[in-house]
Amino acid sequence: MGRRLPPLNSLKCFEAAGRLLSFTAAARELNVTQAAISHQIKVIEEYLDVSLFERYPRRLALTEQGKTLLPEVTEAFDRVSGAISALGRERYSNMINVRLGPSFAARWLSPRLKYFWLQYPEIDLCLFHVANAPADFEREDIDIAVTYGNGEWPGLVADRLLALDFFPICSPAFMHNDKPLTDIENLRYYTLLHDASYDCWHDWIELAQVDGIKAEKGTIIDDTNVLIQAAIDGQGIALGSTAFIQDHLDTGRLVKPFDITLVNEFSYYVVCPESHLKNPAVRAFKEWLLSLVE
Repeated sequence: MGRRLPPLNSLKCFEAAGRLLSFTAAARELNVTQAAISHQIKVIEEYLDVSLFERYPRRLALTEQGKTLLPEVTEAFDRVSGAISALGRERYSNMINVRLGPSFAARWLSPRLKYFWLQYPEIDLCLFHVANAPADFEREDIDIAVTYGNGEWPGLVADRLLALDFFPICSPAFMHNDKPLTDIENLRYYTLLHDASYDCWHDWIELAQVDGIKAEKGTIIDDTNVLIQAAIDGQGIALGSTAFIQDHLDTGRLVKPFDITLVNEFSYYVVCPESHLKNPAVRAFKEWLLSLVE
């Protein structure tokens, strides 16, 4: 007896829209238009002769039928994806997919990778540069990740790799103008450059006990590499970390005007499910990373 299934593309669109509760987000994930998602949802609803979504002006909700169908479809896609990934790992047993934050990859890992390849020429790496959000090993085809956080990710093995220190950095020109940063009180005259949020500058100002400076002002640049370049170009004062800007301090492109250094509770961690460490290539990459900071 043949299987009674709606078109696969409509199932895929339904699963994404139901999981994200947004046609717009589903379109972005599947790299299609929102109109295409709407059309495919109509196709599957007509095929099943049921409504799967409740459409409201500013939100989307699943009907009872949609709630019943979604976990089954999601599980089916996850199982197919897992089987395909397993086949790929068997075929490319020495290739591992590594998920990294872009700043960590560019500023810390990249200069050191040549030593990994010298030690493990048989292992190929596929590096994914993404934001520092927690890795989703069930939905992402990755073997291991380096993630910034507090080290608490349920179900995953997390080994602390690199703590960051934070201190003001700026163009050397700021040390010699009419409001020189030889005086910490002169910070109030400069634009603060923020990485992702105002939190780090807020904590540093509190630690330094500097009055008259509002942390919640300035420019947010949600990319550490661009933030560092803005500081080099004299756009303002950023908070830098030794691991990412030591070379700029050594060459004099940046200076550290004050000795006050903030260390928060977050660090970079090497993260993966314990089962992934059964792969010798994954285990070798993890051990090599950790050996760099011993």
